[in-house]
Amino acid sequence: MTCPLCGNEAVRQLKLPHTVAWRCRADSCGLRFASPQLSDQDLARAYSTHYYLPADDGHSGKYEDTSYLVTPQVVPQLEPVLGSLKGMRLLDYGCGRGSISGVALEVGLVPMGIEPDPVARNFTATRFGVPVYANLEELRLRDSGAQFDVIILWNVIEHLRQPWSDLRELRVLLRPGGQLLIGTMNVKCLRARIDRALWVNYQNPTHFYYFDRKSLERVIASGGFAQVREWKPKIRYPHHNTMRHWLYKASSLFGLSDGLYYLCSFAVGDTRG
Repeated sequence: MTCPLCGNEAVRQLKLPHTVAWRCRADSCGLRFASPQLSDQDLARAYSTHYYLPADDGHSGKYEDTSYLVTPQVVPQLEPVLGSLKGMRLLDYGCGRGSISGVALEVGLVPMGIEPDPVARNFTATRFGVPVYANLEELRLRDSGAQFDVIILWNVIEHLRQPWSDLRELRVLLRPGGQLLIGTMNVKCLRARIDRALWVNYQNPTHFYYFDRKSLERVIASGGFAQVREWKPKIRYPHHNTMRHWLYKASSLFGLSDGLYYLCSFAVGDTRG
C-alpha cells in the first residue's frame, strides 16, 4: 500500500469493521488513512443513515454533529485574527445543518455554504436563508468571481477523498489576507490512544483520514498554504462535568486534546492557483 499524499510505503495499523487504517512510513508525512474508501453510492447511504436522516427534523443519526455546542464559542474568537467580522464573506465548506452559518449571521459575517447532502443542504438554506451549493462547481456557475475573507472546514477535512486537492481549489477562492480555518480530530489524543480501533473517529465509515499535527500540516502545505499556524481557541463543552473539563484542559497542555485547529493563509503577491 502506498500513501495517497506522498507516494511512500504505508503500513497497516488497524483493522476496522468497514476498512483498514494505514499509516505512511515516511517521517516527513505520517499520514493515516482508510483504504478502501466507501464508493460514492455507499458514502451517500452512510450520510443518510448516520448523519442526515431523510425525514429531517433537525436531529442527527448515530454520529451527531456537535458543532452547535462549539461554534458559538469559536466563531467570535476569529475577530482578533481577522479584525471586525461585520460584512466579511464566509464560505462554510461542508456546512451540514448550518451551525456555523447561524453563528456567522449573528456576528455580522455574510455566509455561504457548500454541502453535498441534499437533506442537510435544504435544511440550512431554509432555516438560515443563506445560499448553499452542492459543490464548488455549482458555486462558480452561480458566482464566477466569488472571493471570501474566511473559509471554514470544521470537522470536514477527514471526510474528503483527497483533501489536498480541495484545499487547492479553496485557496483560489480566498482573498489575499484572508484565513482558512481547519478543525479536525487528533489521532494522537488521549481518547484515541485508549480506545484504539474503538475510537469513534475510526469507527465512522465516512472518515477517510485520521490526522495528527505533522500529517495535517503536510496536507495543508500540499494544498498551497505556506503560512500555517496552530490555533487554540478556548472551548468549553457544556456536557462536560467538572472532572471531564479539567481532564480536557490537562490533555490540551500536553498536546493530547481531541481537536486540532489551524489557521492558514498565503503570502500577499503569491498568485499561484
